[in-house]
Amino acid sequence: MADPSGVGFWLLTLGFAVIGGGWLSLRWLKIARRLEDTPTSRIRSAAQGYVELAGRCRAMDGTQNAAPLTQRPCVWWRYRIEQKKGSGGSGRESWTTVSSGHSALPFLLEDGTGECIVQPDGAEILTDESTTWYGATPWPTQAPGQGLLQFQDQSYRYFEERIYEHEQLCLLGQFSSHTATSGSDMQAEVAALLAEWKDDQAALAQRFDADRDGRVSMAEWERAREEARRAVVERQSERPATAALNVLGRPDGGQLFLIASFAEGAIARRYRRRAILAFAGFVAATCALGWLLQGTIR
Repeated sequence: MADPSGVGFWLLTLGFAVIGGGWLSLRWLKIARRLEDTPTSRIRSAAQGYVELAGRCRAMDGTQNAAPLTQRPCVWWRYRIEQKKGSGGSGRESWTTVSSGHSALPFLLEDGTGECIVQPDGAEILTDESTTWYGATPWPTQAPGQGLLQFQDQSYRYFEERIYEHEQLCLLGQFSSHTATSGSDMQAEVAALLAEWKDDQAALAQRFDADRDGRVSMAEWERAREEARRAVVERQSERPATAALNVLGRPDGGQLFLIASFAEGAIARRYRRRAILAFAGFVAATCALGWLLQGTIR
């Protein structure tokens, strides 16, 4: 007779596997389709909102970033340190994460038509550059490739991913552009121009005192305000165009925010492979759960 507690454990485990496998296969297939269906925009002409961009990355002027475990210069990094631990008296060993982190420092993306600030915090990031090595201390004291011999203590495992400067990236996220001139700048200029006019009361009255009663009424002052606004708009239109500040960040509404150091087609194929594997796990878990339920009912 089957142990009820063992059957319950496997029912719960397989139930989670069915739900998780089905959900992941649908999610990854949806991501692959979105990558294939979303056209790549150019930074100079990208619409405001959810877009796909591609280009080469570089550090923002005046900033430096280095991966914490290897100290290699890069624009983005993610690391994880794991410790090998035994599981009671069973003799089994497993790796437990004791420290982890990722970079949130913005960097630039360039595609030949313009540049865009990328704020990577909250993104799903796929990299082509990772390093794994082992050591005996909670923080690595030697670089990858140097270190302990096979028979020496290797109770810690170090894992680090990096995106280097000038790598080609594909991104999906929320694109927005901001210019240096804002509504508050406009109001400040209008107020400064009105103050300048008020310094010469005679000229102000001559220009805006329509009923010639020697003073500027509220209605006449409102007309002066409108004239000042028009003058400021004309001034701004004559100035050299101010370059827009483009930013790509996490979208609202739970849409995918993706940064990948692969070409678009390669990313879509990778997610399709993941979806197939997840679906295979879903089918296997469903069959095993059905078999287990049949045996339990008997």
